[in-house]
Amino acid sequence: MEPSTKQLSEVAEAMNKSKGLERNFSSRHLQMYAMGTTIGTGIFLASGYVIHSAGPGGAVVAYLFASLIMWLMMSCLGELAVAMPVAGNVQAYATELISKAMGFTTGWMKWISCAVTVTAQIVASSIIMKNIFPDVNSLVWTVLFTLLLIVLNILPSRHYGEVEFWFASIKIIAVILFVITGIGIITGVIGGERIGFTNFVNDGGAFPNGFSAILASMLSAIFAFGGSDLIATAAGESKDPGVEMPKAIKGFLISITSCYVICVILIGCVIPWREANLAGSPFAYMFESAGIHSATLIINIIVVTSALSSANGFLYASTRTLWSLAKHDQAPKILAKTNKKKVPVYALAISIMFAAFAIVSSFVAAHTVYLFLISLLASIDILVYGVDCVCQMRFRKRYIAAGNKVEDLKYRTPFYPLTPILAIVTYCIIIVAMVFDPTERLAILFGLPLTIILYVGYRLVTGRKKANQESLEPERIR
Repeated sequence: MEPSTKQLSEVAEAMNKSKGLERNFSSRHLQMYAMGTTIGTGIFLASGYVIHSAGPGGAVVAYLFASLIMWLMMSCLGELAVAMPVAGNVQAYATELISKAMGFTTGWMKWISCAVTVTAQIVASSIIMKNIFPDVNSLVWTVLFTLLLIVLNILPSRHYGEVEFWFASIKIIAVILFVITGIGIITGVIGGERIGFTNFVNDGGAFPNGFSAILASMLSAIFAFGGSDLIATAAGESKDPGVEMPKAIKGFLISITSCYVICVILIGCVIPWREANLAGSPFAYMFESAGIHSATLIINIIVVTSALSSANGFLYASTRTLWSLAKHDQAPKILAKTNKKKVPVYALAISIMFAAFAIVSSFVAAHTVYLFLISLLASIDILVYGVDCVCQMRFRKRYIAAGNKVEDLKYRTPFYPLTPILAIVTYCIIIVAMVFDPTERLAILFGLPLTIILYVGYRLVTGRKKANQESLEPERIR
């Protein structure tokens, strides 16, 4: 039997503000949306940099650790997303469960993260297109890709979900072909020479540059999993969050972790760590080394498609986050307006403006811009993930205090309270380590002060306000 509205009035308030958007996402759309958003240049391009920096074994460790970070966060966020499904929920949860100041800070940091990720994916797409068409200026691709993203995000959510489903399907097919080819090369079925795991033994072994190199490449691995939490961002537009979300979250976590770890192992086996870099996709390199030169162009096009698909998902998320900020009076009211198709077009217009920063890569080394962006984004995401875990702990406390049973929750954070506590401690360790790492220091010295400025600034302007417990109409928790 589900808890009554009266019992859950305190924890169900955030639900009402998700009204105004369509509810058309099924578990199929949710899972493929998250897969399509997450699988991008973090694996198709940046994996080469991670292997070059940390070695083949170090790269596997980095991606495994990143998957652990995602599991901890998703386990906490999953409980919130099922119990309180609301579009743009990261900001909404922080506002309702911690304070308005924290909601304001988290919402704007999440929006910056999503919007800048769109820029990073456009930059990565330009890098790949430069390899395919070296005589075409990167600025041309930047403008074309930006216009394409605008068109895709003007579509209603039901059409958007279908578009993203097929985008994600293309990427998953590419990954499957990559895995089959990689296994063929390693076993000698393709190429005639059995490579095996020699790259994990020769030339410095699996960890040629030591632990410090693994730490230095950790943010790039975390960036590859960026977007995992966006499966919950779409909760407010799913048909039946209580049914769809648990299936989508579990399926996604298993799929994405298996996909990344297997791909990194195969790349590490086929490509010597000294030859891996950001100059091109290691996926394309693998097909080339297998003698399938005709497939190189196809793979590069698929990589560009995957990057744009990821950018598409992050633009969707940044638009909904900005919409949610406006709904909670933490952004201009005009950003909460939607068109006849229930698309928040004003929030979309502001979010896409960040794509203009991709133009910088046309005049500065694109690889340098890309590496800085992924480090910055990973540092911001870690801060937001910590807030997610705090929100889950606050939610559980209020849920029990209202006289409800934990067993009634359709999705429960496993090993509670160990999971959120371990997550928060892990995130703090990563942030401290970044401060002492010269290669990552600039990113955290930008992200951390920005977070503090937003939080303190809101407190100074509005005064101290706790979580809103009365201003919203209660709605039954699912």
